[in-house]
Amino acid sequence: MTNSRNSILGHKHLNGWRLWGLVTGLISVSVIIPLSQIDTTNPAHISGMIQQTVRLAVPWLFVAFAASSLVYVFPNNFSKWIARNRRIFGLCFAAGMAWQLFFILWLVIGSFDYYMAEAYSYYDLSEQIPGYIILFAMTFTSFKFGRSMLSPRQWKFLHKGGIYFIWAVVWSTYWFELYFYDDIQPIDYAYYWMGIAAWGMRLAAWTKKRRLSKKMKGTLKLSDQIAFGIFTGIGLFLIFFGNFWTPLTPDTFSDFTFGGWAALFVPFLILVPLYTAALVATPARG
Repeated sequence: MTNSRNSILGHKHLNGWRLWGLVTGLISVSVIIPLSQIDTTNPAHISGMIQQTVRLAVPWLFVAFAASSLVYVFPNNFSKWIARNRRIFGLCFAAGMAWQLFFILWLVIGSFDYYMAEAYSYYDLSEQIPGYIILFAMTFTSFKFGRSMLSPRQWKFLHKGGIYFIWAVVWSTYWFELYFYDDIQPIDYAYYWMGIAAWGMRLAAWTKKRRLSKKMKGTLKLSDQIAFGIFTGIGLFLIFFGNFWTPLTPDTFSDFTFGGWAALFVPFLILVPLYTAALVATPARG
């Protein structure tokens, strides 16, 4: 196999800061062109630009989220290229979100009444503000001067916990788009499945590492195989058939918990059986 450093993926323009410049340049062009074609005095158009910038940023988050796991599960030139540029893809996401923050501030400052009436959501802000703070901290500590302010353990905690939090906020947004809103766009399906695939890759890598650390070989016991199949089946059902089970969950949660807060966690119910299946596949007695 051709070494990735000598292949097209090793080209200097497809790695490092040149890659970042290429991607962020494309993102910026994709923002500036439609911006030049809208009525910037219309707050609804600025709100549309907020949505546009998120859509341009999200794929790079999912790529960065899955990068290290992808190369572990499927070690090849392409996955190694992604892993090699993981930080760059994360910074591409940060650049896209900087555009989003720009338009959010534009909307808040220029059309505050519209923002409060049409765009403001207390529950959304409870996720978005921490998300921006974490993203800023991760971006700042992605550089040597910022990283030097943290111990290796603190840096790892910030970046590992931070990317999980940001992934959760972004992916759950598309889950709600599919199952609780009427204006569903094809891209909502694409990002929902991209987010699931990225998380699934991390789960697969985690499972593989556990099995190797326990020197597990061969197949599982019959009882474990059955349990694995059941939990996997439940997880896949919840993922593929959200329309069957989601309508009752927010109301049920609200009846027994603190209002609408619990509804924010409903999307992650689908991950529980799959995580349980991964634990079954790596039993402690192994």
